[in-house]
Amino acid sequence: MARGSRRTAEQIADGIAQFCENIERTRATLARGPADGTRLLDELLDALRDGTDPSEQLEAVHHALRRGQDAIGVFGRTRDISMATPPGIPPARTDEPVLLCPRPDNPCTRYSWPTPGSTHVCHVTGTPLRRSTLAT
Repeated sequence: MARGSRRTAEQIADGIAQFCENIERTRATLARGPADGTRLLDELLDALRDGTDPSEQLEAVHHALRRGQDAIGVFGRTRDISMATPPGIPPARTDEPVLLCPRPDNPCTRYSWPTPGSTHVCHVTGTPLRRSTLAT
């Protein structure tokens, strides 16, 4: 990984989710930020689309965002106890449908709730999110 960083699989998945949820903001920051920012963004998108391990490219985008004066980057969000159960879902309801990242390898932690008449898609690949149920 870039710069000797040792991120866990969960941190990488959370970083991908943060990136996916904020692609346009990330693109704008990198377009006006470091000279190699947009190239690093493209390399990360290629890794995600190809299904390869994106950890090195994600780390590079994180550092480019920080150099571009983005205080959060892709790893600045933290998990706390409030994220243990999604809001509005009682812990006992494990049959609740949920839409998850469609990537079979190195998926992100993004999730969405299915809504009638709409198709939720991955912000990177454009493929529909994978339907699943909540698990305990």
